[in-house]
Amino acid sequence: MLDKADFEPIGRLGRTHGIGGELSAKLSVDLSVLWEEDERLFLFLEEQELLIPYRVRSLRAKTDELDLIAFMDVMTKEAAEALVGRELWLERAYLDHDEAEAVLGLEHYVGFELYEADSGQYLGRITDVDDSTLNVLMRVETPLGDELVLPIAEELVSEVKLAEHQLYLQVPQGLLDL
Repeated sequence: MLDKADFEPIGRLGRTHGIGGELSAKLSVDLSVLWEEDERLFLFLEEQELLIPYRVRSLRAKTDELDLIAFMDVMTKEAAEALVGRELWLERAYLDHDEAEAVLGLEHYVGFELYEADSGQYLGRITDVDDSTLNVLMRVETPLGDELVLPIAEELVSEVKLAEHQLYLQVPQGLLDL
């Protein structure tokens, strides 16, 4: 039996697309990188508290925010409709390697606990990532209920602990004093 602790939720299936069993999906990871490396990619859907593997038949971008996914043995619109709204899971082993940053989108960190990398100080829980401007910002709810708005970029992230949902960030000096 599969242990849920070995998997990471990566998005949710949306509406069906066309008649060939494709579904739209808003994902927090870039599956195209994994799809190029492993054409036998499996995603998992939860059914009756069990994770069930579904082999990906095709994967393509629809927009910047949506992908279209088709699974083996899901060949019709009717079969795909039974999967609408389901949460998608990916084996954490795909994300626990050096290239994880290339796969994970920043929105994947929403819900993670944020720590200051140098001091280890707990800053709060990440509630949103705003990438609508050139400087990507994240909103953090502090333990006191206040909101911090901090920049996030690859060079500021010092460590990610996926299993613990923790992110360690090099916060620019003086920013926490504002």
